[in-house]
Amino acid sequence: MFSALSKAFEQLGDPRIQKLIVLCIGIALATFAALGAGTWYLLGWVIGTGGIWADAAQVLGFFAVLVVAWFTFPIVTAATAALFADRVVDAVMAKHYPDRPMPHSISMTETVVDGVKMAGIAFIANVLTLPLLFFPPVYAVVAYGLNGYLLGREYFEMPGFRRLPRPEAKLLFQRHRGRFVAAGVVIAFLSTIPFLNLIAPIIGIAFMVHMFESVVNLGPRKG
Repeated sequence: MFSALSKAFEQLGDPRIQKLIVLCIGIALATFAALGAGTWYLLGWVIGTGGIWADAAQVLGFFAVLVVAWFTFPIVTAATAALFADRVVDAVMAKHYPDRPMPHSISMTETVVDGVKMAGIAFIANVLTLPLLFFPPVYAVVAYGLNGYLLGREYFEMPGFRRLPRPEAKLLFQRHRGRFVAAGVVIAFLSTIPFLNLIAPIIGIAFMVHMFESVVNLGPRKG
């Protein structure tokens, strides 16, 4: 895993990747602003419904907006990464795996729909964990665990669906779920580091290509 992450960072020096960095930063900034506005609106609605989540939202207020936006940010940027995922996957494959089958392009519409669906689930899930903010260590564990799973799945699908038929890719994810979820937690952590989180989607895609290629030829596990 550390080797895969190191190679992902090294890939940032690739001219093909450097062309995408400005685009990635622009998308990330716009995404965070939209998340903040969306969370503020949703909290207003939650407060009007009553109950424990309404109480938590009312007490935490603006802090809750920042926290939810911050932890949901990686998932939503992963969804928007579909705009340049093909180019990152191709660059990594060309540099590190030129002897393996090159990935095929997939429908942008299909990719965006999958990404938006995952982002919506993540957004709602992160809002529902708001009461745990009263117990910061517990909240951090739950948030990183939850987003690690979602990010592991989201980023796996970028190389996975380009290299294998969807049913086979999903089976591969289930077979090595622990490995990919752990990689997702790493991406989730990188995505909460200021400034680095602006280019985390590029690092995450490159990282997951290496993780995918490390298991795609292993075959089913015995037992």
